[in-house]
Amino acid sequence: MNIRPLIAALLVTTAHAAPGVQGDWHGAFYRLTLTGLDAHDGTIRWTPGGTGADLKFSAALPTLTRTVPTAQDQLQIRVQGRDIQIRSAQGRPLRVNLMPVRAGVEGPTRFTAIDVYPEDAWTTYEPVPVTPCRAPTPVPELPYQPPRFATGPVGFYLAQIDPRTGTPLRVIANDPDRLYPLASTFKQIVLWGTLRDVQAGRLTLNTRLTVTEANRSIEAYQPGARTVQNLATQAIVQSENTASDVLHLRYGPDRLQTLVTAQGACHTRVNTTTKAWWATQAGLLPDLYGPDVNTGAQQTFSLPPAQEAQTRARAVQQAHTLNADRLLDDLDRAFFSPTYHPQTEVYLQNRSTPREWATLLTRMHLDPSLNATNRAFLRDTLARGCCRTKDPAVAYWGSKAGSGWRNVTMSGLITLTGGQTFVYAYFNPGSDVMDSLLIEEQLPDIARYILGNAKRLARSAP
Repeated sequence: MNIRPLIAALLVTTAHAAPGVQGDWHGAFYRLTLTGLDAHDGTIRWTPGGTGADLKFSAALPTLTRTVPTAQDQLQIRVQGRDIQIRSAQGRPLRVNLMPVRAGVEGPTRFTAIDVYPEDAWTTYEPVPVTPCRAPTPVPELPYQPPRFATGPVGFYLAQIDPRTGTPLRVIANDPDRLYPLASTFKQIVLWGTLRDVQAGRLTLNTRLTVTEANRSIEAYQPGARTVQNLATQAIVQSENTASDVLHLRYGPDRLQTLVTAQGACHTRVNTTTKAWWATQAGLLPDLYGPDVNTGAQQTFSLPPAQEAQTRARAVQQAHTLNADRLLDDLDRAFFSPTYHPQTEVYLQNRSTPREWATLLTRMHLDPSLNATNRAFLRDTLARGCCRTKDPAVAYWGSKAGSGWRNVTMSGLITLTGGQTFVYAYFNPGSDVMDSLLIEEQLPDIARYILGNAKRLARSAP
């Protein structure tokens, strides 16, 4: 999802401003606003489930001592020199997040925010259970070992597969048949559909498609007429939302959904462009989802598939009328607001289960309709996606990651030098880490975690 790839722009602090600090309630959480300091000037020591946090900055801040009452507790805050200490007076769990806030969202200048969530103010994601489209064939399964760096629910499925048939041979899984939001990892399927059209002669890699204000999505993008090759590469390598949307719209969201459903992925949804789901989350499509996005999204999710698809199609169309810069500002306000709930993302974004998604990627990589040239382009492009772990045991690593507000995903295919091939899906919405810039720092850890589990499966082979 890559909510803010313009890292340099986000993290630049107000030039030459003297450090300042002030605190106030910001909906359900208490915010310390630091001016004159970059978020990367600070470090935070905080243990998930802990009762406070300690932060240290590169410059001294004005002294501040404050006790803030909450519904069930008191927040004890002390700022002295370069240190900030935050504690629960009653030893209750606190979530504390350090992040940059983009200019235009909360005021005319950028600043650093330290948000403190009391125990009763934190929202959680509950993975949605579904019945598998078809009963999985029993295969040997190794015990799941949760990643030590992750917080919140993790949906995970990693299977060693027969590289010719895609049949699972051994697996490691956690919540493999529950729904999770895909974030930008879904862009692999946009690439697949595009290459199937190239194969069928409907497109070539040199076909030019034009980026307009209507089909432009949020964040950085390349304007003008662009080749299919350029759009496909940027959608995967840079996770450019506009590039993905232009290809998605050219293929047709409903048509892409038909392709996916035909593979047996009955719970997977890929019929929403990034601009459409961001617009909905930002509250800019109230005639479709009502004044309360969380309630409207859940109601739409509960509709029969055909009716939900109609609402999603209307969201794609209405998003064309929106200016992407205004959308990004409104989206940030929605994420920073106390009404944000991680559960809404599975209702509005593209979604799947870990098992279903990994199986779909297997079918993509083994698609017999692609000739050698198009299959090589698919594999080579995904090999440039985030985030390959450099290891002499790896012969091929294709992946696409995604991130967002409290959400990180990664999925793809790995082949070891011994010939063992694996598909994987890692989904972690509802994390205790909020801003996408910070949760993206977990991507190298996720890649190492996936590779470590692949090696565990390889060692377990008879």
